Amino acid sequence: TRPIRRSDALRTGPVAAAVPAGPERRPSGLDRLGGPPAHRPPTGEQRAVGPAGGPGGPGMPRGGARDRRPGAQVPPPVGGLQRPPGGYGRPGEYGPPGEPGFGEPGYDDRGYGGRGGGGFDDAGDEYGLDPATAAMPAARPAAWPGDDVDDYGDDAYADDGYGDDGYYDEYDEIDDEADDLPRRKGCRNALVALAVLVVLAMVAGWFAWSWAQDKIDPPGEPGEVVIVDIPEGTTTAGVGDILADAEVITDSGMWGWYTRLREVGTIQAGRYEMRLNSSFAEAIDDLGNDPFPPDSRLVTIPEGLTQAQIAERLADPETGVPGFTVEGVEAALADPASRSPVLPENQPLLEGTLFPETYAVEDGDTEADVIQRMVAQFDDVAADLQLQSRAEAVGLSPYEVVIVASMIEREAGIVEDGPRIARVIYNRIEAGEPLGIDATSCYEKGEIPCTLTDDELTDNTPYDTREQTGLTPTPIASPGRASLEAALAPADGDWRWYVLDAEKNDGSSYFTNDYDDFLAAKQRCTEAGLGCG
Repeated sequence: TRPIRRSDALRTGPVAAAVPAGPERRPSGLDRLGGPPAHRPPTGEQRAVGPAGGPGGPGMPRGGARDRRPGAQVPPPVGGLQRPPGGYGRPGEYGPPGEPGFGEPGYDDRGYGGRGGGGFDDAGDEYGLDPATAAMPAARPAAWPGDDVDDYGDDAYADDGYGDDGYYDEYDEIDDEADDLPRRKGCRNALVALAVLVVLAMVAGWFAWSWAQDKIDPPGEPGEVVIVDIPEGTTTAGVGDILADAEVITDSGMWGWYTRLREVGTIQAGRYEMRLNSSFAEAIDDLGNDPFPPDSRLVTIPEGLTQAQIAERLADPETGVPGFTVEGVEAALADPASRSPVLPENQPLLEGTLFPETYAVEDGDTEADVIQRMVAQFDDVAADLQLQSRAEAVGLSPYEVVIVASMIEREAGIVEDGPRIARVIYNRIEAGEPLGIDATSCYEKGEIPCTLTDDELTDNTPYDTREQTGLTPTPIASPGRASLEAALAPADGDWRWYVLDAEKNDGSSYFTNDYDDFLAAKQRCTEAGLGCG
């Protein structure tokens, strides 16, 4: 429905029935706030009246009906609303007592018509009874049949709040909101697009950072030792090219950016010991050491050699130092000046304390000089790893940690297996079980690696870890830094057996805490020809 406007057509018609007089009644909420149009009396220009004092008909006092709109006048209608005497309203309310009709003669804002004349009260729209007739008039607008005329009070429709030519439509707000929808949708789409771009930028940045990190610090541990020569006059960027060619680092372009950012500066020319697959930080640390003396001979002692094997290597004309002999190296090994504080006092062998490294041997150096240099290097690494204090954390002495590290060095095919092998050793020691490491028997035999007979595996000697429980009397090899660290920081696990992994076949081992599972894995290793028989 729509609001009732004052420009609605004039409603006329006979009154269906007379309504007896009764007490005054105020309009209900529905009457006041806009009930059905059929129950509302005419307002404004709808109300045509007769002459003053007359019963209704043509003519209008004071020049005609006044248009309620501001500044508007309408001509008098041809004929007024025909109304028999009696009118509507309470007797005497607007006029002399006892006379029907509303208002003073002529027109005012509250009534139309004159004394005794018909009309409608614009201020109240109240319908009363003429006490003289005690009945409603016979005629009223046709649009009102069925009205309960007593529902209208004095001021129910004095001002209905609507203008003559227009009214407020609540759907105007909806139309305004609908007009805003395209703009809101455009803003929402723009925000979604911006969020997508931000996410894409973050993902791209993460991938770029990951790629750069792999170049700066490649996965895995550093590899084998190599000797790198840096000629005189080489720029820092040129050093990156040399290191990349030697496979010490992975990317010379990234090296140039990294060294400029870190302000590394000039690198001293000379010969350096470095490792394959090093991070940029590790390579810079190695280049920060003093280069080897010019014209010095470099001797590399790899990890896992025994004391006897080290003596042979130093005396070898190709791999060692010209003029060195095995006898001269053995004499240096027996010199008390070559002992590490880690060795027990009653232990004559230096096994395990000759650190594997590349050493520069200058003219005039003796076998004792080289051996003492190797022991000093071991002590430096032990101090750096905090061997003394960390050994107590695993319940061993520093020397026993070196023994465990020597077994790890001989058993681990890859560096990552070291902490797991250490855990197997500690689990077996705790359980009071033999370690079952065949490399200990090879050490006793003096051949590494070696092929052992059944008698050699069960000869019940201190180095027979298939029959004897606990650790061997001495280390069985020279452990490197990674093996020492693994012995000090074993992995978490309940493993008790390991064997070369035939499925991976990359030097790694298969670990288990189930003996039947171990036997099955060992069978696979044997069938693959990996020497697990």
